[in-house]
Amino acid sequence: MRRLLARLRRPVAHRREAGIALILVTVTLAVLGAVIGDFSYNARVDLEAAANGRDQLRAEYLARSGIQLARLLIKVQQSVLDKNRQFIGDIQISEFAPYLVKAFGGEADERAGLGALLGIDTSSLKGLGAGKGSTFDLDMKSEDGKLNINCGGGLNDQARQKQLYAVLSALLWPPRYNRIFESLDADGQYVTRDDIARGVLDWADIDESRYDPSGNTSGSEDYRYDAGRDPYRAHNNFFDTIEELNLVRGVGDEFWGSFGEMLTVYGGCKVNVGAIQPEHWPLMAAIMRATVKDDHAQDPVLLDDVLLSSLSQTVLGLSKLTGGFKDTNDFIKLITDPASALTAATSGSGSSSSSSSSSSTSGAAGAVPGIPLDPAKVANVIVVGPRRVYRLDAVGTVQRTREKKIQVHIRAVWDAAHFNQNSTSGDVNDRVGSWVYWRED
Repeated sequence: MRRLLARLRRPVAHRREAGIALILVTVTLAVLGAVIGDFSYNARVDLEAAANGRDQLRAEYLARSGIQLARLLIKVQQSVLDKNRQFIGDIQISEFAPYLVKAFGGEADERAGLGALLGIDTSSLKGLGAGKGSTFDLDMKSEDGKLNINCGGGLNDQARQKQLYAVLSALLWPPRYNRIFESLDADGQYVTRDDIARGVLDWADIDESRYDPSGNTSGSEDYRYDAGRDPYRAHNNFFDTIEELNLVRGVGDEFWGSFGEMLTVYGGCKVNVGAIQPEHWPLMAAIMRATVKDDHAQDPVLLDDVLLSSLSQTVLGLSKLTGGFKDTNDFIKLITDPASALTAATSGSGSSSSSSSSSSTSGAAGAVPGIPLDPAKVANVIVVGPRRVYRLDAVGTVQRTREKKIQVHIRAVWDAAHFNQNSTSGDVNDRVGSWVYWRED
């Protein structure tokens, strides 16, 4: 008992509590560090997202500014240049659009270069430019100089279908395209030129009968679109986009690379020959083959692809030299006798520079004989006059850093054929127009 009492009376050794504060502070700092790090990361993400959203919006409206500037240029084309076409020639403001837009959406050095070209000091001008690190570019092209494959669709207008079939068949005729029709397609089948020409029309018409150029009742469409690994059905209505052409049987990469740039789904059913680009001369050759007089269908120039290609390129060059075609009769005269047409266009100019610049063209025109065209066929296939449909490509760019930039690309198609319903002037330039295609990337 005494030993137990002595033990109870002995002082108890307490545990040391030194260092607990340091542990608490360390734990607290670790927790706060994690919280602050997470908060800082989220704040940085939100900041970058807000900055990206801001610059994305800026880039979008820069691209829209380019589109609106294009509409202004189209209006100038319609109201000024097209009205005075007989005096100033076939001047197209769209050819100068990429340079004109630099005054509004280019960098400072680009504006200075444009000003130096025009003899203007742009540094003293206010309101030009889109801001530091912000630019927009614009490209305008006319779709009128292409063959509209939608003209064979809809309610089966036989006259338009026959017209499209004739030009399309003539476009595919040259022997240099034999490789396209001598190779197996993606389905392991051979296709002929006639198969593709009919297939384009059958895809867009509303019936289930195979197109027959003779006008007789043909068999049913049997292109076996639903027999492949990725089955689908024919549209049997108008093409929505030109890319839809790739779904037609026989149309592959080689066909698209050879003819895709010469085809469109917008505009009228007559090709505006003044809008045909020089690199699209095969379309001009096809128009000649489709509109030649019946008694000259075996003309040596038509049967010689080299001669016809030379004539096509010569005619396109002469049209640029002489200020464009004035009417369809002018087109017929130029093709029937290109040498005389060049002589008449350049006579009386008295300019040595004009003579030297046209010497090579004159030699080519004299070397290639013309071919007689049927005026009735020409009137059904081509048109001469102002442009109707424009394809616009606008790109807005915001430069964030040297390596990072944000871009918005707007692709649009403007059809200026719609008239102002409230106007009674009958003026072809009194048009409102509308968008028929719009895409933002």
